[in-house]
Amino acid sequence: MKTNKTRSSIRLADWLVFAGTLLLALLILRLAPAEQTLGQGIRAVYVHVALTWVGMTSLAVAGVIGAVTLFTANLSAQAWSQRIGWVGLGFFAAGLLLSILAARVNWGAPFWQEPRMAAALNLLAFGLITQVAGGWLPWPRLRGGLHLALALFMVWVMRVTPLVLHPRNPISSSSSRGIQVTFAGMFLLFAIAATWLTWRWGQNDHQRPAL
Repeated sequence: MKTNKTRSSIRLADWLVFAGTLLLALLILRLAPAEQTLGQGIRAVYVHVALTWVGMTSLAVAGVIGAVTLFTANLSAQAWSQRIGWVGLGFFAAGLLLSILAARVNWGAPFWQEPRMAAALNLLAFGLITQVAGGWLPWPRLRGGLHLALALFMVWVMRVTPLVLHPRNPISSSSSRGIQVTFAGMFLLFAIAATWLTWRWGQNDHQRPAL
């Protein structure tokens, strides 16, 4: 009984940390400076860019661990790359949804034919295929290879996709230090949230009794 209470307290504390991280992100967003052209519409851009970058960073990390799995067939590494890949894909998908909202808020409607939008949709589709296949295939090396392939595809598609309406880097190219600091804070907090989700997932898997 005492063990169960201790575990419940730990889980509650963990969720409070996660909730506090998200609340802090909302506070930063509330205090974030407006932009000369977009005005308050830049708030959606802050969230979109931070979510997207955290998602892409996670997919890159999953790819690196996937490369380790490809050469070592390490089951633990493969499991972590699978978890990180799913969390990264979730954050990337959330960033894509926020890009649609940002386009609607700032320009009236999303531009579905815009090359970066099409590239993001293709990456999301390829990511879903590789993640589902990675959880289904019985060969660890092949699973690791899929995560590596997804990361390489992401790098390739972002390099070759032309910029038409999408700016190259709207945050770092801004002359406003407040905008840059806001984005850095949002990125850091979302990265903490993604790390927490992945870690908790791993802890739950380790505590699950073997069949």
